[in-house]
Amino acid sequence: MSPSGDAELGTREGARDGSDARVAAVIALLGILPEIALAVTGAELAARWFVRIAIGVILVAAVYRPVRDRWRRRAARLPRWWPRGEGSSRSRRLIARVWPSVRMGAAGVVAGGMVLALAQTAPAGGRLFQAYFGSCPMPRELVLSVPSYDVPAFGLLAREFTDDRAVNRCAETRLKVVASPPVTGLLTALRNGWRTPDGVRLIGPRPDLVVVESRDIADLLVEGGVVAEDVGQVGHAEIAVGIPETLRNQVERETGGVSLDSVLRFYAGPGRNFARPDPLITGIGLTATAGLNARRVFPNAEAAEDRMRELPEEMGDAFWKDQSDPVSLLCNLQRDYESRRNSLLRRSAFMLPRHIMEDYNNRTGQICPGGDQNRGRLWIPDIPSLAVLDYRAIRPAWPDRESAGRNAAVRELAGWLRSRVATPSPGAGPAPGGGALAATMAAIGRREQRLDLALVLDGSGSMQRHLPVTVRSVGEIVDALRPTDRISVDIARRPSRDGRPQIYNAYPSDLAGSQGDQIVGYLGQWTPRDWDLDAASTIAAMGNRPMDVMVIVTDTSPGKQADLRRITAEVVEQATGKPSDAPVYIVNVGDTACPPALRSGEGAVFCVDAAAFDVTTALDRLRELR
Repeated sequence: MSPSGDAELGTREGARDGSDARVAAVIALLGILPEIALAVTGAELAARWFVRIAIGVILVAAVYRPVRDRWRRRAARLPRWWPRGEGSSRSRRLIARVWPSVRMGAAGVVAGGMVLALAQTAPAGGRLFQAYFGSCPMPRELVLSVPSYDVPAFGLLAREFTDDRAVNRCAETRLKVVASPPVTGLLTALRNGWRTPDGVRLIGPRPDLVVVESRDIADLLVEGGVVAEDVGQVGHAEIAVGIPETLRNQVERETGGVSLDSVLRFYAGPGRNFARPDPLITGIGLTATAGLNARRVFPNAEAAEDRMRELPEEMGDAFWKDQSDPVSLLCNLQRDYESRRNSLLRRSAFMLPRHIMEDYNNRTGQICPGGDQNRGRLWIPDIPSLAVLDYRAIRPAWPDRESAGRNAAVRELAGWLRSRVATPSPGAGPAPGGGALAATMAAIGRREQRLDLALVLDGSGSMQRHLPVTVRSVGEIVDALRPTDRISVDIARRPSRDGRPQIYNAYPSDLAGSQGDQIVGYLGQWTPRDWDLDAASTIAAMGNRPMDVMVIVTDTSPGKQADLRRITAEVVEQATGKPSDAPVYIVNVGDTACPPALRSGEGAVFCVDAAAFDVTTALDRLRELR
């Protein structure tokens, strides 16, 4: 039985458009891939529905064609008397002629959709590629300035903030956390545009937000003339009273009932004290001191300051630096635990954030290197806190950095920080007011034994050979200074043999806690290459500077015109006749000994070899005179 004419037509049509069908099916399958990419990236396109319809047409055709051919083969085997409509035969011929064009048109729509989809997804794909190979576009950088002891905690928040806003693994905004200047220097830094006191150099990247420990500190900054906006509370910390565990029984027995006032009065007694972070460095120490003064356990703020300064005086100069960080302060309970030097510390109450003391008790070994959790533990009585720090973020005004994008990013950061603030416990006491903080700071300033040290370096080329000794000597001087001492660095030189004397100010006078490490790092890269400037001319040029002590570091220029042995009389004359009564120390880093006339230490100038210079003793003697 031969097939019918319709079957022969269908067979010829199937052979003619079979290759077109395969091409269309491949295009449809490829068209699915951009659709998946669009779904993953979440990008919307108006043409997507046209592309989807076209894909549907092609896929239906791919299914319809084998079904149609199978039906035709079965129809060809039917008897001839089986009725066949002429109309349906004409319709099939019409569809057979038109269908390949419709199918290829749909394939064209799919191909166009692929181009549009790829154009839409290419940027996202490019960012993924760049992120994978570490070549993301440069993100906008925001700078968050926080108290130095809070840098690690805010660093974790910075990574979370940056990661949450990454697009395809590429950060659009990066948050950098830096340490703020000491609380007493923060106002000056903001007034000077985040520059050194001379207004020449930036002290660091200018912050978009500055976090301070309380609203009252923020108000002090604004009232001090700083153009800034308080953008809200971004954290809180309760300042509690921690007691060494070894004194717990005695406190409970002698107070007749543990309360905040009874504990404070117990430690205000003879032979006991209070340990606090440095109130001129940290807002914690300043607020804790003001809170203690508000309880009136001492006759006045000056008496309280005199008592609390006894602890660092007994502990030694290194303890002054430990006071700038709450954790370092606590870790002193682990160091030299059995020594007499720590006896007063072990009889002191710690005024610190509650969460820091709890963390110290629970993770002593991780917080303090070599720490033992079984010793130096603190008992934190269940009594109201001394004060609550409502951390505030202020936004300084930097007109040259204003932009719509940066403003939006900074406000987003401020809102994100505000959303993470926890609620203080109901029994926590309020923070002292701004007036109390200002009065406390004034009382502390009146009792402070701050030194202003002017460091002068010999800038002659012969100093290059002695640079390692110079760096070591300057490092020892910086280490002996307290964080609230001030230090400046000048370089004495002549540009030529007969040139005029020059005093180059490398670092203007500022807090040692702020720029001490920078000075040592600067000397590690310094290359002295000028002509000698004799010590007498150096003293004459520096004589009008406000200072408490001048330290000249030189190799004494042996065998040259500026040889210290040749000009001893002039050096003594200049040191004695200068307007300032500050003593002059000449630190000899060279190979030739100091002149005998300058080694007695009885006059206004004293020369000492670098290896024999006891800078700590020298500075302590100067403090006793203040």
